[in-house]
Amino acid sequence: MKKFLIVIAIIVIGYLFIVKRVTVNVGEEAVIIKKPWFFGAKGIEKDSISTGTIWSITSSEIKIISLKAFTIEDSLCNLFTKDNIPVDFNISLVFKYKKGEGSTLIENFGGDREWYTNLVSKPLHNSMEVAIKKQIFNDLYYDENITNEIKKDILFGVRDLIKKRAIPVNLIDIIIGKITPPKEIIESAIKRETQKDRIAFHQLRKEAEKTSAEADRAYMIKMNMTPKEYIKMKEIELDTKKLANQRYAIDHAKDSNGTIKVKIDMGK
Repeated sequence: MKKFLIVIAIIVIGYLFIVKRVTVNVGEEAVIIKKPWFFGAKGIEKDSISTGTIWSITSSEIKIISLKAFTIEDSLCNLFTKDNIPVDFNISLVFKYKKGEGSTLIENFGGDREWYTNLVSKPLHNSMEVAIKKQIFNDLYYDENITNEIKKDILFGVRDLIKKRAIPVNLIDIIIGKITPPKEIIESAIKRETQKDRIAFHQLRKEAEKTSAEADRAYMIKMNMTPKEYIKMKEIELDTKKLANQRYAIDHAKDSNGTIKVKIDMGK
């Protein structure tokens, strides 16, 4: 009896070391890569496994593939427009792996998004370079319709490339980031706008001064006044305003008892 229990214990312990349990959650599938220790066939099992529990030999590798959408970010730098202005921008590509094709992905493309770096990134960059070269910088920078047209063309091109290369993934969307010109061009544009504002301000000031002078001249003619008389009248108006302001200040400085607070600085 004792020997029997020992044998059972050895079998159980051996089973625990040899077999492993893996859970595949919703929105995932698993691919088993067989790696036997001593004998048996090696390789990737043809059918991927959907939601559930997997029992496998410990030596085997189990790859879990998410079937949820994911984003790959890419940067494009120094792409020249038709008027030879270099621009930079980021592009986001939203993908989703095809259900039931995890084994094909692992066997032919290695998983881990290596397929994008090896097969998609360079053709994408080349296509974007050609598209940007057709556009004038100002149109590209300010006209969203042009960016949308480029997006449509690139979306179609990348989907066609994925189909031809038989990559088991769907391209859902492409998002093109803000076009960024070189720092020198941005600074130059800011200087131009500042200069325009300065010129406009001076122009408005001149027009205001001209309008005021014309109004003064018309008043002098209407009242049959000489320039000297008109200047004297303006001085009187100015003195009257000053006097009114002083009287206003005195009235508002009074306390409720009618006294006025006067601060006298005697110096030191």
